[in-house]
Amino acid sequence: MPELPEVHTISADLRKILKNAVIDKVLIANNYRVFPENRIFINTVKGKRVLNVSRIAKNIIWELEGDKYIRFHLAMTGRILIRNPKESPMWSKVAFRIIPPRGMKPLDIAFADMRMFGRVELVEGEDLDKLKAKYGPEPLDRGLTPEEFLSRIKAKRSTIKSALLNQAVISGLGNIYATDALFLAGIHPETKTKDLDLQGTTKLLKAAKQVLEEGIVNRGSTLPDKMYVDIFGKEGSQQNHFKIYLKTICDNCKGPVEFKKIAGRGTYYCPNCQL
Repeated sequence: MPELPEVHTISADLRKILKNAVIDKVLIANNYRVFPENRIFINTVKGKRVLNVSRIAKNIIWELEGDKYIRFHLAMTGRILIRNPKESPMWSKVAFRIIPPRGMKPLDIAFADMRMFGRVELVEGEDLDKLKAKYGPEPLDRGLTPEEFLSRIKAKRSTIKSALLNQAVISGLGNIYATDALFLAGIHPETKTKDLDLQGTTKLLKAAKQVLEEGIVNRGSTLPDKMYVDIFGKEGSQQNHFKIYLKTICDNCKGPVEFKKIAGRGTYYCPNCQL
């Protein structure tokens, strides 16, 4: 599932292309449902100007004139792609014809969703406020202190890996970046949140920031399944900089990396370096 760096990359690229563009046409596949309903969605967004593109946690938000917003959640296999109008991307479910400003040629942008776990939803400003309220702060938020981070972690009585994946506690981290952050901080993923102290969570917050910032610079992680690509169809490169995710040998101690499912997610850790 795309995490913060991947969603950030897509949102930032879309912002450069879509700001002040007009949605000229919308096509929705017969087997796909957007919200609140396909006909309402098409009639409402057609002809609207895109004022901005932003991100709330792992949600991509197109801000339209008239206090309307389109929310995209990529889930496991969602993609947003600039497409060749003569070729429909595989698994395309929603297609937008975009008229850019300043006399540029029209663009075709497609939301592709192979397993159809993603979501495309038309919302208003008050709905956006409710969406924001569902998420905790991100590790990259400047106002998030180690003390608040510790408090939010301890409020979730679970393993630290489970707490990091809970978007209501801390948003933006997913399996890949949480795994690598725990490795950098030297914290075992099955450590109970009640056993963490300020020193440990300070290191963990710093590690989470590091892996997320690296992921953004490297335009996200593309795993062997090749599902994640940016809007131009290009892969990210953070997979070349993983700390322990997908590894079999620890770069620190050269010992074997162990793997198990924690909080339902495949987790890599070093039993020597993460205590």
